[in-house]
Amino acid sequence: MSIKIILITSIIFLISLSRIFPHPPNFTPILALAIFGGAFLPNKKTALFLPIGAMFLSDLFIGFHSQIFAVYGSIILLSYLGNIMEKKNIRNLAITGISGSLIFFIITNFSVWLGGKLYPLNIDGLIQCYIMAIPFFHNTLISTFIFLAVLFTGYSLIEKRFSKILN
Repeated sequence: MSIKIILITSIIFLISLSRIFPHPPNFTPILALAIFGGAFLPNKKTALFLPIGAMFLSDLFIGFHSQIFAVYGSIILLSYLGNIMEKKNIRNLAITGISGSLIFFIITNFSVWLGGKLYPLNIDGLIQCYIMAIPFFHNTLISTFIFLAVLFTGYSLIEKRFSKILN
């Protein structure tokens, strides 16, 4: 395994540990980690499943929940988004960050509604579910942008500084 892959893998696992520390609701690095892994890991299977492994390890500490499949599925989709990002520039990161946050919001809240415990299983219940989730969305979006900036900028700086070792 190359030093570059070890570095990317280490970054993903170390940053994912931040989930076990107190944080505002939905303010985690996981969506950004999925996009980052998809963008930089050369093996597509690893890029898709490494963020899931990181989530699983942190979930061992904080506990599992009923929406785990929706969350993990969303993370796999975001890894794919990172993977298909052609150029790693600010514009594409912004588009991917917004798209990824929206995908996560739509899938996970649909899953909450489908669970049938909090909202009636009709169109009014679905609308109510999405409306009630809006206050959490800003944390998802903000954290995704912050962690994307940190991860992509930090990795770019490391890559430039240690290019001889990493290549």
